[in-house]
Amino acid sequence: MPRSATAAALIGALLLGEGAPRAGPPDVVTSGKRSLKRRTLSVTDANFNDVQVIHVAGGVPTTVSFRQPIRPESVILADTANVFLPVKASEASIVLIPKRDLGRRSTTTLTVTLADGTIVPLVLATIPREADIGVDVDVALVTRAPAESATALKASAAQLRADLDECRADQGAAGVAKVAGLVLQQDVSQPQVFERHEVGRRDKQERLLVEVRQVYRVFGHSYLLVTLENRDPSRTWVLDHPELSATGGGQSVDVQVVSFQMEPVSLAPNETAKLVVAFRTPPQGSTNSFRLQLLEKNGSRHVKLDGLSL
Repeated sequence: MPRSATAAALIGALLLGEGAPRAGPPDVVTSGKRSLKRRTLSVTDANFNDVQVIHVAGGVPTTVSFRQPIRPESVILADTANVFLPVKASEASIVLIPKRDLGRRSTTTLTVTLADGTIVPLVLATIPREADIGVDVDVALVTRAPAESATALKASAAQLRADLDECRADQGAAGVAKVAGLVLQQDVSQPQVFERHEVGRRDKQERLLVEVRQVYRVFGHSYLLVTLENRDPSRTWVLDHPELSATGGGQSVDVQVVSFQMEPVSLAPNETAKLVVAFRTPPQGSTNSFRLQLLEKNGSRHVKLDGLSL
């Protein structure tokens, strides 16, 4: 054969080899030209019952990414035809590598469990002209979201915030309504006491400046107003509960505290709080003095005030 003919044959063979598909990894068969796509699949309350499909093809790795953390150990690939190489999964993504195209008559599924317990089933299928090289799965459930999910927790927090705002808005009206209820409970034929007087007792204990300022008496109950200033530069003080006892006739009797409120609840260093202690007013002449104790929560900085004339 002339040299020119031999060279032409060699060049033709090289060109044919360049245009032919290259061999893939062992046991992986590629099939035809496909356009590679990156898609987003959204799972919402509206399409929760629809099964999402991922397009896979032989020799094309497909990365399935999740916006929410997943449980890698709970990933289940139902590969009855042994088409896929072992699945690689992390807390954010899954890599699928099919060794060949999926048959039309077989059904292959991928089941993923999110960290919050949501189960996401996906169908894997092969279509002729395209394959997914990347799929972003966004699970945005609200009504169907489990209680542990971020969406459900946000919704619960928003509802609690709305309820709290409503309570604050109605607080003044609720107080007026309670006072009106107390008025209705009174016997109009009996005399009623409405009074306020100064107590003016001040003391410093456990680096707390405590001042018993005033007492209010109305509808059979007494309301003791106390201010506290935390003079400890490093420790916060929190009230667990107050205790009250009355001394008269040579004996001491515990007085039931009906209610107490402190604002703010937690007393930071160098801050001042107001405390109201409510109790049923003892009969006149039955007591000589009172003892008030303020017990710290999870601490030992207790305050005790004796000889209060209320």
